[in-house]
Amino acid sequence: MRVTFCGTGAGAVVNPARGAASLHLAHGDAQLLLDTGPGFMERMARARLDPDAVSDVVFSHLHFDHAMGVVELFSRLIARRGAPVTVYGPRDTDTYISAALDFARVNATSERMLEWLDGVSVELTRPGDERELGGMAVRSVEVPHAPALECLARRFDAGGRSLVYSGDTVYAPDALVALADGADVLVHEAYTDAALERMAQRLPEGRREGLFRGMRAVHCGAVDAGSIAAAAGVKTLVLTHLIADEREDELLAAARSTFDGSIVVASDGLAFEV
Repeated sequence: MRVTFCGTGAGAVVNPARGAASLHLAHGDAQLLLDTGPGFMERMARARLDPDAVSDVVFSHLHFDHAMGVVELFSRLIARRGAPVTVYGPRDTDTYISAALDFARVNATSERMLEWLDGVSVELTRPGDERELGGMAVRSVEVPHAPALECLARRFDAGGRSLVYSGDTVYAPDALVALADGADVLVHEAYTDAALERMAQRLPEGRREGLFRGMRAVHCGAVDAGSIAAAAGVKTLVLTHLIADEREDELLAAARSTFDGSIVVASDGLAFEV
């Protein structure tokens, strides 16, 4: 398996240095996109990845910074010659993709383009789902993030190697330690309090407490991401879904306080074999 980070940023703030959340996972003939945040296709191009070769899209959840780029993907691919993709995702993915296809149909100028869009399929992967996808065994578990959405972390196993992607989650050892048990790579979202402090300084005083409360209610700090990695016995922890105010040295120090294995701070374009 080869993973390429096509977006390592987070949230609604546009970050020129980081696209929104997206990973490209290749194994054999399969080329999967794990989330499709806005701007991911530019990062794919920089990494010399061919969107026409994408076989499947796998959503962790349907927040716009993880899913909205699928509209661009559909709209671009109708002008190419690749086969229609299959989209795998949690509850309501079928509704989301139906709307995305309607949007893309506005750009269709031929019957062939409409046929491509009609060929896109959706399969719901609910909590506990286990399946084979592109020669990889894929297991999904629910993680707590946003109360209105079903959010899934996933494990990919092939050839004796394993990668786990947390998606967005709070500190969730009950779900993630078992899923990531012995994994070669755990890709986990992270933030630091130091970065939140810098963000808070730019806000009116009355909004600062809400920033900390809101972030902690739906996301996971780097210290806790390290705790998950340590408890699961993973070899490498990769920190991603990073806000613009993060600093690599602070992220590494926070995660190293609880995990003594290999730690990588993801950046757009980072690629390696699992």
